[in-house]
Amino acid sequence: QSLRFNDDDGSYLSRTPSSAGNRKTWTYSGWVKRGNIGAGANKVILGCGTSGTTSSYDAFRFGTDDTLLFLGADAANSLLITTQVFRDTSAWYHIILAVDTTQATASNRMKMYVNGAQVTAFGTATYPALNSDTNINSAIGHQVGARQSTGSVIEYYDGYMGEVNLIDGLALTPDSFGETGDYGEWKPIKYAGTYGTNGFYLKFENAS
Repeated sequence: QSLRFNDDDGSYLSRTPSSAGNRKTWTYSGWVKRGNIGAGANKVILGCGTSGTTSSYDAFRFGTDDTLLFLGADAANSLLITTQVFRDTSAWYHIILAVDTTQATASNRMKMYVNGAQVTAFGTATYPALNSDTNINSAIGHQVGARQSTGSVIEYYDGYMGEVNLIDGLALTPDSFGETGDYGEWKPIKYAGTYGTNGFYLKFENAS
C-alpha cells in the first residue's frame, strides 16, 4: 500500500482545487521511504505553486544535505530546517507538518513530527506571521512528489510514499495517524477525523 516515485521518470501527482480551503490551518501526514539521497536530491514531498513566471511556492521537502525542511511563501517567508538528517534508505519515516498561523506563539504556528516525536532542533526557524495565509489549500496547483514554479515542474521525489493525508482546517498531532506497537515501534493507524474542503487521503491500495 505505497506508491513508488522515480525522479528519473518525472513521476508526481497533481491536483488543483476548485476553491480555496483553510490556508491558515492544515496538517500533512505521510510515510516515506527515501531513494536518492545527498547532493542533487532536493526532493519535494508536498508542493504548491503555479505554473506561471513567479517563484511563489510552498514546499515540504528533503534538502540536498538530507535535512527535512518547509519553505513557505507566506507573509514572513517561513522556513524550518531540521538539524536531524534522514539518510537511511531502508527505513520508513512517518513525517507530519502541522500549521496553524492563528496561534499567538510563533513556534506553535508550525510543528514537525517524525515517527511520533516532535522535532525541536532546527538549524533555521523562521515561523509564519500571525494569521498569514499559506499557498496550501488555495485554488492553485498542488503536487505530491514535486513542486511547480517558474513555468516547470521540478525537484521530483525519489522513493516510496504511503498513508498520505492532507487535513484542511486542523493542526493535528501524531496520535491522529499512528500509535506505538507491542515492541515499541511506531506504526500507522487510519485517520478517523474530517478532511475539510481540500483535504485528501491517498491509500495506494492496489496497482491502479
